[in-house]
This record gives sequence, C-alpha cells and structure tokens, in this order.
Amino acid sequence: MTHGPEEREEGHAGSHGQHWDLGGRWDLAPSVSEAWRFRRLHSERDQSVGAFARTAWISARVPGSVHLDLIEAGVLKDPNFALNSFEAEWVSARQWVYRRALEVDAPEGGRLTLCFDGVDFEADVYLDGQLLGGVAGTHTPARFDVSFLDRRAPHLLAVVLHEPPPEHGQLGRTSETRTLKPRYGYWWDFATRLVHVGLWRDVRLEWDEGAAITDVNPRVTLTDDFTHATVDVEVDVHGDPDVVVTAELRHPNGTTERVAGRDLRFEIPEPALWWPHDLGDQPLYEVTAFVSGARPVTKRFGVRRVRLVHNEASRERGARPYTLEVNGVSVYARGYNIVPTDLIPGRRGVPAKERALAELVRFSHANLLRFNGVGYAASNAWLDACDELGVMVWQEMPLSSSGTDNVPPPLKMFEAQVRRDVPPLVRHVRSHPCVVLFGAGNELTDEHRRPADESNETIALICTLISNTDGTRPFLPTSPSGPSYEMHPEARPEDLHDIHGGWHYRGVHDSYEMHARNRALVHSEFGCQAPSRSATLRKYLTHPWPMTDANPEVVHHGEWWLMAHRVEEVFGEVGDLDTYVHVGQAAQGDVLRHALTWNRSRQEECSAALVWQLGEPWPNAHNTSVVDYDLKPKLAYYRCKEANAPVAIHLGMTAPVGEESVTLRPRLLGAEGELTFEVFDLSGAKRQEGTVDGDLTVHLLDTPVLLRLRHEDRLAEQWLARDRPHPFAALVTAPGTTLEVTRQGDRLTVRNTGGTVAPYVMIEATGDGPERFSDNGFHLLPGEARAVESSPAASVRLRAFNASWVTSPWEAE
Repeated sequence: MTHGPEEREEGHAGSHGQHWDLGGRWDLAPSVSEAWRFRRLHSERDQSVGAFARTAWISARVPGSVHLDLIEAGVLKDPNFALNSFEAEWVSARQWVYRRALEVDAPEGGRLTLCFDGVDFEADVYLDGQLLGGVAGTHTPARFDVSFLDRRAPHLLAVVLHEPPPEHGQLGRTSETRTLKPRYGYWWDFATRLVHVGLWRDVRLEWDEGAAITDVNPRVTLTDDFTHATVDVEVDVHGDPDVVVTAELRHPNGTTERVAGRDLRFEIPEPALWWPHDLGDQPLYEVTAFVSGARPVTKRFGVRRVRLVHNEASRERGARPYTLEVNGVSVYARGYNIVPTDLIPGRRGVPAKERALAELVRFSHANLLRFNGVGYAASNAWLDACDELGVMVWQEMPLSSSGTDNVPPPLKMFEAQVRRDVPPLVRHVRSHPCVVLFGAGNELTDEHRRPADESNETIALICTLISNTDGTRPFLPTSPSGPSYEMHPEARPEDLHDIHGGWHYRGVHDSYEMHARNRALVHSEFGCQAPSRSATLRKYLTHPWPMTDANPEVVHHGEWWLMAHRVEEVFGEVGDLDTYVHVGQAAQGDVLRHALTWNRSRQEECSAALVWQLGEPWPNAHNTSVVDYDLKPKLAYYRCKEANAPVAIHLGMTAPVGEESVTLRPRLLGAEGELTFEVFDLSGAKRQEGTVDGDLTVHLLDTPVLLRLRHEDRLAEQWLARDRPHPFAALVTAPGTTLEVTRQGDRLTVRNTGGTVAPYVMIEATGDGPERFSDNGFHLLPGEARAVESSPAASVRLRAFNASWVTSPWEAE
C-alpha cells in the first residue's frame, strides 16, 4: 500500500518485537552513471561550496515512483498530457539516489534487520557509506542485518537505483529479454514509453530477539465432498530454526483457535467455502503466525479447490483441460484482460482506482481477470478486492511477446533471474483465493510462431518453481496455448484450442464473421478499439480533432488503433469530435457483444471468453479498453455487461448487413424461455413482430431497421442495414429528435420527446471519478422512456446519434 508521509507510522512497538516503517519523505537526486559516488551522496550529508555545484535534492515519497516525485517537484510535466511523455524519457537514462536520515530508538541487543519488499528494478543499499548489498526485482524482498547500528547515533541510509535494464518494447525480441521487469513501460500499443523506476514497495526496520517470520502460507486441502478442510500453516523463519511458532486461525464468524509447534495444522469441519460471485459467497479466514520477540505476520485466505478439467470438446480434440472447476462446479469464465492501472504505479489514488475497477468488473457480471504477462503482478489492492468481490484471477509471470520474435529467453541467459524472482512473485499472490490459475507469460511461441509449451526449458523451469512455491493451482505455459496462435480463416476447428484475436474494428463483415465461425475452446484475448470519452480527450489532448494520423497528439496517444477510415466506411463522413466518439464507441460495443455471445452460445466446447482489455494505464485517444483512463466506461462496457448477464440474448447473426434481408438464429443464454421480436424503421413504425421459432429473417429497408428481441424484462437490440457503402450513415443523418431526463433518487428516466427513433442514447456523469449506470447505449422509439439506475447519483448529460447534448437540471451530489 502506498501512503503519503502524513499517513505513515514511524514505528510500532509491542510484545512481539518492534518495527519502524521507513516510508514517507525521502530525498531524491539523479546521477549520470556513478556521479553519485564521485559526489559521495551515499556517505556525506552535506556538500561544501566549491567549483562543483551542490546537488539539488527534491522531496520524494516512499513507496513511490521517481516520475511522480519529479512531477510534484515541478521538474517534469505530467506525461499524461499531449506530447509531454517525450520530455520524460530521460528519466530512465539516469541512476537515482534515494536517501534519508535514520535514527533508531531500539533496545540494545537483539537483532536489527533492514527490509525491502522490492524495488523497480535494481539497487544498491548503503548505510553510512558502507555497501550492505543489492536488492532487485519488483516483488523480490531483501533483508540486511544491521544489528551493528549504534542505537544512539544518527545514520544515513542511501539506496542507489541502477538504470533500468535495456529491455525491448512491444516490437522487439522476447528471446533477448534478460529480466522479469514488466515491459509495458518500454512502449506498448496501450501506453507510451515511460520506463518506470522507483523505490516502489515498503521499506522498514525490524527488531527481534533472534528469529523473525518472513512469510506465512496457509495451504488448504479439501476432502472430495468439500465437508472438511485441513489448513497446514507453512511458516518461513529467518534466524533461530528451533524457535517455537504459534499460529492463530480466525474464522469468518470471528471465532479463533491456536496451535503451536512444528506442525501447524487446523482441521475445519464444514468449512465456509469461497466461491466466484456468480456461484456463492466469499467468506475469508485469517491466519496469524507468532514467534517470541518478533512482529507477527497475518495472511487472509479462503477455503476452496480449483482445477482445470476437460469438457467433451477438449477431450475429443486431444487438447489440454481448459474448464475452470471451483469446488467441484464447472465455471464458464467470462471477463477481461488486465494491464497495469497507471504508467506511474506510485501515482496517488491508484489503489482506490483499482478497487473501483474491480467493482466495475463484478457489476458487469464478469468472473475472471487475466493479469497479462506484459505488466506487474496483481497488486494488493486488486487481490484484496477480488477476494472480497468473488472475481477470479489468472496470474501470468511478467514475460511477454514481442513483434520480431516471441521466443522465451534461453535458460542459460535467464535462469538466475527466474530462480530469484518467480518464487517471491508467487508468494505475493498465493494466499489469495481469487487466484485460480498461473501462466508462464503472454503469447510465448517458438521460432515459427507456434505457442510454446513445457518442452521449452525456460517455461519448464517457471512451471517447476510455481509448483514448488504453490502447488495448489493449475498452470498454463502461455496464452494462447495453441496449437493455432490466433483465429484465421484457414484454421481447422481441431487446432483452435486457446486462441487470441481479432483486435481491430474492420467494418460490418470482418469484425463479425470471424466470431460467428469461431470454434475455440478458450478465447482468452480478443477486442475492438474505440475512442475515449470526448471529455477525457479534451482533458488530455490540446487538439483532439481530427482523430486521424494528421493529428500528432492522436497518433501519440494510440497509433495502432486509428479507426476514422473504418468509421466513415460504415457511418459516412463524421464532422465533429462528439459524434465521432459516439459512433466509434457504438461500433466497439456491438462487436464485443457479438463476440461474447457467440462464445457463450458454445459452452459445450468453449470454456472462457476474455475481452482485451478492461482499462488502460495512460489516457489514449483510441484504445481497446472498455473503461477509459479516467474510469469512464465506454458504451462497450455496457454491452459486455449485457452479454455476461446471468440470462442474456444471443442474436445468432453473422453480420449486421444483408442484401434484402438478414437471417439470424437467436437464442436465450442461461435460461429456457420464449423470445419475441419486433422490427422498427427510423420513424419508429413497427414493420415486423412475432415469436422466434428457429431462424428469424428480418426484411431490410433503404434505411436501417431496429431489431428488438425480448424475454420477459430482458431486451437485446441491434440495428440492421442493407449491405452497401456507408450502411449505417442514416443513423447519424436521421431527422433530429430531443431527449429529456428526470431523476428520483438514484433512478433516471430518459425519454425521447421527438418524432424519430433516438439511436444509441449515451449517458455520462459530468463530474470526475467512477460512474456506472444500469444500462447505456440503448435506443428509444418516439415517446418512449427508459429507467436507468445511476451510481453514484450525479449530474449527467446525454445525447443520441441524432440528438444534441442535454444536461440534467440538478447538480452532482
């Protein structure tokens, strides 16, 4: 957890030893190569006046990030804005010196240990000018015995960060990767180049009487009938190996029990089982381990069993088992891929933002998040939220594909890093019940672009280390795990096991037809781009229009995802930013709903469907996220929510266009029941209606028609048009209509008060911070109203393709 200086405790004393939190305010200075050594910044507190300018220190925050400290000191402009990130690239070409005074009011005798929970990415630690040793790895701790410290004197603690390793960006060579530093900051399609450096995890000083607990692992074993659990508490002790360890178990109902000795075991009859949110509750247990004279360590955990099992299709194809099974119940996994929340992990508010994103995940009925190997391991904020909200986590190691080759680094060049950094990363996540699956990395292949497996010696070692450190969760060597890498027209169904793609909006045929043909057992990554909200674009870009490659800022904020040419192919010429954002987000939403429901309709063979991606770490002009940088859900978020709902309607179409008609095969997902349909023209006149019985043929007009499928209170809507240039242009140029909104508590009522259909009604909260509505991006017939729940209750504005913005008459609360 990251704190400001005013939020941190400087020390804590109790019956179990003492510890001092060394977070808060430090001093920070850059160094070109080892200029710091020449200037003795690691050993001398003051510099005399002379020919060499004295070092100008700035205030830093630990845990934190060098970039953020420079921004807050006024040295850097915030790289989120316009082209500012270009001016920040020098930061990773420096070494950085953190230092602070250290005074310890500790008892004489005993043992003092200086503890680091990880750095980004490598540093040397000095105390009064003497090298204590090195620390490296984002999640790899280091401990230094400093019992020799004079308890009555002030000391100088200095941490010198090396330049970050020279890893490749997205268009490089995985085979030349030499560290497990997350590579997303070296430039990726969803982020600019901003190579993070910082003393980004906790630093503390501990006093004990000769033994200390460094880790606790509650290893849970369940009987086959799930009526009895055994919890073996594995405790890592630093120091006296014969010290007596006591463990206390706190049950979800608050009762506690204790055991002591070498074998720390608890038997739990009729345990409270942890479930994904769509299957049950999320009770959490807590175990605390104690040794005399040292601080206790607590871990929270859940009781559950998770496996990968075969469905009939995976068994028939000779594939791996891909269906997640939790407590004996097979789960259809639906959710998102996750990338880091911010390019600057230490930015204030990131933990709260991650909690808000996790709540958006659950609200959209998703149950699995894939923490992609391009980024960091899931943070404590993410893990705690997913434990509590019942959202499962697939955690990959920080190893990822590249554009030139995706081949894992040769073991002889990589083994030391893997052995050092994989076990602590696994220890970081393993007590969390939400973590259900491990992977060696993202999109790893052989030299022929075939997905790699455990026959690769680097992947085999990662698998072994994960098994030795955890051993309770299934493992996949990479995703996609093949044998085909991605969906393509020539792929045979028997080769479509775990696949990726597509990602781009390619109009009304290619964006849709691939998903109707898909036969994958797992579709673990697919997406479609859209622009961010217009208010977000205006906040971060000085010139957000036009949204083409003629605009340098638009290119800089997402050069892989430009879509104006595709938007105009489908919707005709668009002349302003708000309309462009609106139609782009509508297109993304329609494609993702289409892909999700096609995958879900194949549950007898498909085990999971994960959208690329939930959020973004940097404000993009165009991106495949469904929630933009400012926590503003795009319209696609609501189509994902619709497709993943317990009961959803699958349209069963190949594409939203046809010659004289479009034939669909709609069906209800998650329930049995009757579907009815209605078809309306742009004036709101009804052209067809009836009950769905097998194939449904919708007759097309010269202008698009609106198909509505209904089951009880569930509604799915889709515009259909004749296959011609600019097939949906008439939705943008339709005669204007007007909207009004009223509110009663958290409920909004949105009404079309004009005389034509209002396509794609878009509602936005006008203030900052997270927002969510029960629905968005729907269509209103003339005179029709729709009730929408709003959280939090806020001032809103809304528009449709053919209706100008209208702002609510009330103020935000």
